Formats: sequence, C-alpha cells, structure tokens
Amino acid sequence: MSFGVHLILTASRWADIRPGLKDQLGTRIELRLGDPLDSDIDRKQAALVPIGRPGRGITGQGQHFLIARVGDVRVARDGSWCAPAVRLLPGLVDHDEMVAGAPRADQVLLGLGEADLNPAAVDFSRQAHLLILGDRECGKTAALRTLCRELVRGAAGRPVLLFVVDYRRGLVDVADAEHVHGYVFSDGGLREQLAELIVLLQGRLPTAQTERLRTGSWWTGPEVFVIVDDYDLVTAAAADALTPLLAVLPHAADIGLHVVLARRCAGTGRAMFEPVLAHLRDSGCMGLLMHGNPEEGALIGQHRAAAQPPGRGLLVTQHGAQRVQVGWCTP
Repeated sequence: MSFGVHLILTASRWADIRPGLKDQLGTRIELRLGDPLDSDIDRKQAALVPIGRPGRGITGQGQHFLIARVGDVRVARDGSWCAPAVRLLPGLVDHDEMVAGAPRADQVLLGLGEADLNPAAVDFSRQAHLLILGDRECGKTAALRTLCRELVRGAAGRPVLLFVVDYRRGLVDVADAEHVHGYVFSDGGLREQLAELIVLLQGRLPTAQTERLRTGSWWTGPEVFVIVDDYDLVTAAAADALTPLLAVLPHAADIGLHVVLARRCAGTGRAMFEPVLAHLRDSGCMGLLMHGNPEEGALIGQHRAAAQPPGRGLLVTQHGAQRVQVGWCTP
C-alpha cells in the first residue's frame, strides 16, 4: 500500500484462497457460486443470486448488486497514460549527492530510506550506540566510513572525537582525518590507547558539586565515538580487549560516549552474551542488519538478518525499522 499498489484477486470459491491471504482482503464481493453453501458472506442471500445472470452477486454486507458493463477496453499504445513505476532503492547511493539533497545539514546521514527514498539519518542524541551486523562483503566497513565522514562533516556544529579500532585496516583512509583521536589496528596499540581514552572519559563523570549537577555542566568537550570494525576479530585476538569500556558504558549518556560496533552476522546469536555486546543490546541501541542468515534468530529486537545486496540493510531505531541503501564514500 505504501507504494500505491493494489491487488485484485479472483477465485472459483473462497476455499481456494489461503486463510492468511484471505484475512488481508479488506474488500470482498461474491458473484454466483456453484454451491451457495460455499458462501463466506451469507448463504441465504447467495442462494437468491439468479442463475444465468452474469454480474449479479452480493456485497460483504449481504446486499445484492449488479456490476456495471462497459464497452470494449483497449490498451493505450500512444503513451498517453501508464501506471506510475514503483520506486525502488538503487544499488549504489553516492554519499556526496545524498548530502547535497538532504533537507537538514545537522543530521548524521546513513543512506537512502526505502519508504520515501529520502536520506535516512541516525540520531545519537536519542540512542547513544549503533550495532552493525552482516557477513563478509556486505558493506559494514563502508557503512562505518560513511558514518565517520558524516560525524566529521558535522563537527563544526557538534564537536566530535573519533577513536577507531580497525584490525583489518579497512578504514585506514580516515586515520589522519581531523577529529580522529586514535586509530589502532593491533592488540598492543588498543590496550595502550584505550586506557588513555578511559581516563579521559572517567574525568567527565559527575562530581559531588550540586550546582553543576543541576545545570548538567559537569563536563565539556567533544562527544566521543568509539568506532569498532570487525569486533569478532578483535575479541578473537583478546577476548577482553574492549572490556575496559564497561567502566564507562553505563554512564554513556552522561559523558558524551557513543559506540558504533560492526561484526559479522554468523555467530552473533552466541556472541550476544559477551559483556560489551550484551550492554549495547540491553541499552536499546540502534541496529543495522545487513546481509546474513535469518537462522541466527532475532538479533535486534524481533528483527532477523536476511539476504541483502551489498550496502543494504534494515535500520532499526526506536521509531521503527526501514530498509536503507548506505551512502557510498570512495576510500
């Protein structure tokens, strides 16, 4: 219905239509049946429909009707009229073009939404974290690159600091970008630089000064985004690599902390019991479900992964879920 598509269906009898489909048919009319006992509307009225009178029948309210007859219907070949095409998501969305067509400059744009083919944004002020799930070559790293560029693009209005964990070095092009506080691709570098970041964040925790608590001014500075690609690879090298974050994650909303984490879809059902993933899920994070096996079960709310073309996923937020094509940034 959202695309303006309507279904008109006919059958010899109601029993030929599966119950699940029949329940979705809001408008029903019934012509003369071979056996009035097959009527789903009114058997007594169905028996009164005259035989040999095409077009006679009963409505869903049991009233008799006669279908109007029109002249011969010809297919127009001169192009004077045709049904409007159903607009579908493109296979590639250029990030720069998407930003140029956005109605607001202060949004963090992820891609084009399927509902109206307008730019779809993620709102980290309402939901602090984002979890991206998908199997190899589905576009997880490309989605992270787009988000990094979007966060940097809007840094003039909302200062940000990026801490990028990238063991496969797929985001090396953002390593030297402005506002990148740290870029790590090894266990040793992660342990050292993450410890420094935790100290910075713990310094933002509320103090006992009542006046600062009232005004919400117990910390100042840019919002911190921890960007983690291939989380499964990070934890395979050291299971507790990101465990230090648990000291500050419960206070994320109070200290301007956001985590954007991507991992493969396979095995996520079991991995959801890991402390960091469990906290993100329990905190009500946003989710982007890209290509994956639905047999993994419900991963974000009641939503499962599904087969998707590269760059496409189901964006799940507190406002609902919609399919998006992630904006593409050339590395």
